[in-house]
Amino acid sequence: MARTAVLALAFLALMAGPAQATAFEVVVVPGFTVDDLEDVQELGAVGLLNPGAGPETSAALAEAALVRGEVRNSLRGDLPPGPPLISVTRGEPGSVDGPAIYVGLPDGARQPNDRRYPILVVGPGYEGLLTSESTRIPGLVSVVDIAPTALGQEGALGFQPRENATAELRALDERIEDNIRARLPAELAVCALLVLLALVFPSAAVPAFAAVLWANLGLVIAGVSEPLAVVVIFSLAVVLGGPLLDLAWPTALRLGLGLAATIGAYLLALGFDASVAVSPFGPWQNGRFFGLSNLVETLLLLPAFAAAALLAARLGWAAFGGVALLTFVTVAGNRFGADGGGAVVLAVGFAVLGVLLADARWRALVLALAGAAALALGLVAIDIATGGKSHVTEALSGGPVELARDLGERVSLSVARATQEWYVALLLALLLLALGLLVVRTLVRRGAGRESAVPLALAAALAVSLVVNDSPNDVLLIGVVSYLASDLGMLRAPWPASPRSSSPSVLWSSSPAAAAARRPLRRPRP
Repeated sequence: MARTAVLALAFLALMAGPAQATAFEVVVVPGFTVDDLEDVQELGAVGLLNPGAGPETSAALAEAALVRGEVRNSLRGDLPPGPPLISVTRGEPGSVDGPAIYVGLPDGARQPNDRRYPILVVGPGYEGLLTSESTRIPGLVSVVDIAPTALGQEGALGFQPRENATAELRALDERIEDNIRARLPAELAVCALLVLLALVFPSAAVPAFAAVLWANLGLVIAGVSEPLAVVVIFSLAVVLGGPLLDLAWPTALRLGLGLAATIGAYLLALGFDASVAVSPFGPWQNGRFFGLSNLVETLLLLPAFAAAALLAARLGWAAFGGVALLTFVTVAGNRFGADGGGAVVLAVGFAVLGVLLADARWRALVLALAGAAALALGLVAIDIATGGKSHVTEALSGGPVELARDLGERVSLSVARATQEWYVALLLALLLLALGLLVVRTLVRRGAGRESAVPLALAAALAVSLVVNDSPNDVLLIGVVSYLASDLGMLRAPWPASPRSSSPSVLWSSSPAAAAARRPLRRPRP
């Protein structure tokens, strides 16, 4: 009899498991808009829902991602993998008697993934703004957050009490929308003005990169996102900021310290507030939300390599390692830039830079690459050990197979973005040709040595970035301008002759530039 009772209880527990696992019913509300949240915010916690990943979405893609708790970039063309984890019903906010998640979704066929939809979570304690581990931006939610919340699993949505959550959501939505509209014209204006500055005022070209990065940081902190204002401020950062920083950093040492401080500023900003990512040059907020965008990562390459080279010459190789470590943490650290592709890019770039500056044999590049890779893996291991979670840590936690799959996905996306329109493919081909010609010009004029260390390291990093990152447009456009600035700006400046270390190596050989480097460290004015 006792045995029968135990078996009966076990059977009932198994039967009750699925019902108990679902903490919230999920309701898709047709025609649900952000404006409707004003009338229902008192029922629970509200937020903005991003329905997918990639440049496009649709009703089918969004609902498939919703029920599976997984997204697949729309450039891949098929539905997210995995079986459905939850089911959905149709209804109106408040139509369910009990805990429920009410969401708006796209309606119809393929359309741009540049719009956010309302979400309302009604349940015990939920009030104010929704918070998400996927986005790290209060009020912004990813579609992958719905399934774990409905099932009461790890990664469920949280909340922050707010007096007027809807007003904050409107401001956030407008800010993201403005950033999307401002990004391309601002990027084109910055690139055009940087090229002009490199041609007419070469010593100000590299400081101008720091000025652009500071302007991007200042805009997001100040909450300025209106497209015209953004374009004007970025343009002034190049035209005025570059020359002013050139005056403020007249020596190689000051220039190196100023560039390193720029990287450090991003480390601090990202560490204190993940919403710094909502910047004109930040992530698109359509699949990647926090950390650094590939655009900002590419903008940081020249300041990072130039700072490492300049400070190594004045302060020794320990300074080189310090700049490399600072840049790795800023770009790839889970709590900061969270850019896994950027870690690989930096590993290759710093390895090439170190080998060229040390005037070492190319066989030393293997050891340099191994050291840089070990540094990157070590930082990610620390992230994993301390509870960090991002696409970087998830890929490495899955082992070599998952890592290879993630790399293959990135290569596939990069090719898809480069070939999605014929005019995009043509533009990228021209930019790639221009970069190749610039590299050949450098090799012919200076060879693969100390004088060409920064631009060649930059070229190596850009080549890797085209493979491991999925933004070839930004990488090539900013990359070509960076290379031109390094070639015309950095290499006209007399650098110090040798690092202050026990190493007998020197940055430059017995060339006229090296002779100039032994004179007082003031960079020439045009």
